[in-house]
Amino acid sequence: MNGTAFGATIMLALMLFGILVAILWVLMPFAIFGTKDLLRTLIQEQKRTNALLQTQVNLQQAQADRSPPLREQAASLRGEDK
Repeated sequence: MNGTAFGATIMLALMLFGILVAILWVLMPFAIFGTKDLLRTLIQEQKRTNALLQTQVNLQQAQADRSPPLREQAASLRGEDK
């Protein structure tokens, strides 16, 4: 392959790459604006999930506070007195 053909090939590849970058540059804002609503929805769902998880933690903590310690439970199951 001589220098002229190689240079033309490189030039064609660079032009195609430039066209691809230009197309992506034009389409990028639409992709970003299209995902904003999806991100808002995901954030709302994540907040809801976090609230539900906090409720679960609070319920488990309340149950743990009401139940006797595990050592006392184990002792009563074995029939040991305090």
